[in-house]
Amino acid sequence: MSTHPLLLYKGYELHPLVFSRAFSRFDGHSRYAEGYDIAVRICRPGAIATSTASRVFRLNQPHAFSDFGMARRAAWQQGKDIIDGKVNGVSVVDM
Repeated sequence: MSTHPLLLYKGYELHPLVFSRAFSRFDGHSRYAEGYDIAVRICRPGAIATSTASRVFRLNQPHAFSDFGMARRAAWQQGKDIIDGKVNGVSVVDM
């Protein structure tokens, strides 16, 4: 898993989390060809990762991102969409 520089958005810190998709084939297929999955940690500035002012949201997607940079940008966008209330079933209002 890799983390990258944070982004401040509407009073929250966004930390994109990009990690290699789990590989379960044994046919010689390169695990790196599987791509990347993403999540985003959203927190209040200065919050400790284990506090109630910090949460990790994983994007459940059927296909992996093939490019690391594209995956990182998608994680940032996912965080912005969560903060803006555009993702059903998740919210940061109580943080």
